Amino acid sequence: MTQLVARVGVASFLAAAVAVGAVYIVKAIDQLGDTASSNSSLEYDDREIAGGNSIIVDQTAAYEARRLIPLTASYRFASGDGLLAKTDLTETFAEGWFLYFMMPRRQRADARWVICYGCDTTNLGGAFEVRWKDRSGISIGRLQ
Repeated sequence: MTQLVARVGVASFLAAAVAVGAVYIVKAIDQLGDTASSNSSLEYDDREIAGGNSIIVDQTAAYEARRLIPLTASYRFASGDGLLAKTDLTETFAEGWFLYFMMPRRQRADARWVICYGCDTTNLGGAFEVRWKDRSGISIGRLQ
């Protein structure tokens, strides 16, 4: 008799577990559809920049840097106090974010191309020719 009660108990538990699992699978599939719809509504820039939107100040600056700096050239990232708009993450992570975004271009300390995030261009080691700039203190250029 105790074996019968144990079997009924195990069968009841398994039936309940399957029912709960089925409900959550249906909810998960429905949520995946919502997530996919949300992601598909994003602009291409937001998809490519992704988490960088919380790090970099200006998407246009990132695209301009990639457009201006040749694929085979190296560049350096310089930051400073002249950046007018920034997030809590900008100073710490912008250089690393550009490292991946600018590939196959490589960062080098002595590179002539410079992505300047509020930097003092007089400290770059030569005459800085600005090729692009915005109003928040970001500029992209090349040392003469």
